[in-house]
This record gives sequence, structure tokens and C-alpha cells, in this order.
Amino acid sequence: MHARLPAGFVGPSALRAALAATALVGALLLVVATFSTIIQITVGTTSRLANLDTELSGADRHGPALVLLAAFAVAMTAGALRGARPAMAALVVCGIAGLLISLVGDLPHLNDTGQVGVLYSDARAAPRVGYYAETLGGILLVIAGGVMLLASTGTVREAPERRRDAESHPLEDRPAST
Repeated sequence: MHARLPAGFVGPSALRAALAATALVGALLLVVATFSTIIQITVGTTSRLANLDTELSGADRHGPALVLLAAFAVAMTAGALRGARPAMAALVVCGIAGLLISLVGDLPHLNDTGQVGVLYSDARAAPRVGYYAETLGGILLVIAGGVMLLASTGTVREAPERRRDAESHPLEDRPAST
């Protein structure tokens, strides 16, 4: 006997698909962060200074790390969408790695003016869209993988063939092995 879900109830496959889409958005944000400005240094009202680098992108700060992390997250999303718990856990790990890059690698340097601050007393550094993209990307990956893992606990079921086989051949009716 199969219980029917109430009308409007999101089933497990729909939830998993929505979480996979969330993970893909998280991976996309990591790629966006690679090519976006993470930290921008301004002097007065300008950030354009001759011979000084005043805009640091994700690629400047981390090389290809965010793109590689995003590519791995996309591959793991495909596995997680099929129900592979190790892939779901890998999404959480990808998100944590993205957050570590953001919070440990970039956060302490968001207000660091570097050489520009040495040359110009009114130099200021601030985070830009790339910083927020890498942070949000990591958060979305942790949420997607974590909720998939939590939603998949306790859903392991006995294969239908085994259930039918056990029902048609109860243990009491089987010949004793010698």
C-alpha cells in the first residue's frame, strides 16, 4: 500500500532537483568571483593609478582555485542529483573550501591598501562584488549539500526484488542447510 503525498507537497526528487540547482548557482558564483573584483583600492575618488594594481580579482588572489572548485562542485552535483551521498558530502566540502578561501584568505585583507597605502595617505580598500559572490557561492554549496544529506537519511529501502522474494519464501519454509 502506497501513501499519497498531499497536493502541493514537494517530493524528494523535486527537492533534490531544487537543491541541485542551488548547488549549480553556488558553483557559478565561484566562477563569477574568479573574474570579478574582490578588493578595490581607491585614492580619493579614483581607483585608476598609473603602474599600481588597485583592483584585485579572484584570479589575482587565488589563481584558478575557485574555477577548479566550481568544476568539481558541478561534477558532484550530478552525482548528488542521482542520490549519491558521497557526492552530497563533497558538495558540503566544496562549500566549506569556498568559505575558507573567502573568510580566511580574503576577509583579513579587505581593508589592506598595500603599496598604494604606503604611497598615498588617503588610500582606502573595500570589498567588491567578487568577495560577496565567492562567499555566497560557498554558502549555497554548503546548504545544498547539507540539506541533500539530511533529506536522504533514512530513505534507504530494501530493493523490491528482495521484499517480494522474502514474502514468497519466508525463512520458516526454507529447507535447513546442512
